Amino acid sequence: MKILLIKSGNTTSRVKAITPPLGVMYIASYVRTHRHDDVRIFDTRLHKQYLKDIENIISNYKPDIVGISALTLEAPAMFQIAHLVKTIDKSMPIIVGGPHASSVPEEVIQNNNIDIAVIGEGEITFKEILEAFEGERALETVDGICFRRDNEIVASRFKTNLIQVHQISAEKSIEICSITADRVTAIIRTNERQYIQDLDSLPFPSWDLVELNNYTGAHSMSSVGIRPYMVILTSRGCPFHCTYCNNIFFGKRFRSRSAENVIRELGTLITAYNIRDFEIIDDVSNFDKERLKAICNGIIDKNLKIRLSFPNGVRTDLLDEETIHLLKRAGTAEISVGVDTASPRLQKLIKKNLNLEKVKHMIDVAAHERIFLRGFFMFGFPTETEEELKATIDYACKSKLHLAFFVVLNPFKGTEIVKQIQDAGKQLPNINLGNFDFQSVPFNASAINDKKFDSLYTRAYVRFYLNPIRIFRIIRDKPLRGDLFASFFGLLRNYMTIKLFK
Repeated sequence: MKILLIKSGNTTSRVKAITPPLGVMYIASYVRTHRHDDVRIFDTRLHKQYLKDIENIISNYKPDIVGISALTLEAPAMFQIAHLVKTIDKSMPIIVGGPHASSVPEEVIQNNNIDIAVIGEGEITFKEILEAFEGERALETVDGICFRRDNEIVASRFKTNLIQVHQISAEKSIEICSITADRVTAIIRTNERQYIQDLDSLPFPSWDLVELNNYTGAHSMSSVGIRPYMVILTSRGCPFHCTYCNNIFFGKRFRSRSAENVIRELGTLITAYNIRDFEIIDDVSNFDKERLKAICNGIIDKNLKIRLSFPNGVRTDLLDEETIHLLKRAGTAEISVGVDTASPRLQKLIKKNLNLEKVKHMIDVAAHERIFLRGFFMFGFPTETEEELKATIDYACKSKLHLAFFVVLNPFKGTEIVKQIQDAGKQLPNINLGNFDFQSVPFNASAINDKKFDSLYTRAYVRFYLNPIRIFRIIRDKPLRGDLFASFFGLLRNYMTIKLFK
């Protein structure tokens, strides 16, 4: 079978970071290993005329099925791509997945160009969808999917037993959403897909299906600089319960790969692709401290001579001095610190519950090790006061962080923060999906008026960066300095010039 997997992008956001599409690379690897299908990957973010390029691929490659992966801010392009594919071939099955489809699957499949939405991890689910496409199993027996009963593609091109929907509803979680007088129209959401427990059993991502050199010249999730690199997932899931986060994609339970498996992947990338820069993008890679230390020791013992960055997924108050020293010895050049707010009240409200004093101490320890440090702070929590927002700015400015990113709360559908906003008496506007990039959401959930909020947002950047000592430390400690000034002025342009509320 020929399968085309497309990574959607965004067309309007100022966020331009592009990393290899690890999600579709894992799915490609899984179906190639277990089914030996012919799979191709197309990353729209690398193509200015991606719609024309997709049209050419479909005309020449002639896939049997198309899959599209998207974040929420990438959903507009996802719908655009689906429309194009159906225009070319209305009988082409289109499967969508990723964080957006996982968060609002019933909403996504209301789009007539989308046939099936995958909820959560996609490796096993996508393989089973292909089996249903080939008539080896009924589609409604595939866990972790959502589709419409009246969908013509589902009815004509997949094996189903939908005539028995009422009989099997006791066994499967099948929900009839609406009934009309002349026919039944249903949204069918199958049983929840159980998360993969043995992550070591997954084959390594299909690195050969993407042009790795194309990502070398693009800005990545980290601030290390322009260089050949690869993103790595050493674990999945986050056991914490921050109310602004909807982690249905990987779940609330921490699941990890063994240190040996991670070291083997690093070694393979070094040998096969000569890559020695790696970005660890787990949700919380240090939840199991001993495992993280074992990974570091493995890197040191094998003398891999690599550079690590953690642009995502280090819970700083779970670190200790020994682990930071070990991370440095293993080649760690950059760590990102998610503080969000310096208000103890808001920390409790959003259920993050960071130990702010310990975070400050760990920042100091890491700074002493000359690890490049980026801090992330979020403005606009419901009921947040001006004093609390100023305290967050003070915390950032008094810290030894090299970089700080002040972002605006994004009220993603399906998250608890939406209810907290409503409970605080705020009404959510209809926000364009493309604005969910933490910079462009035109909504202020705090107790601060919009004009003052805008002023504090700009003041945070000015106060943090107009500090001679910090500028010196940025120049001294940045892992790669070739793009230093371009990156710095790009950051100022992207963040300091934003007017949130016009």
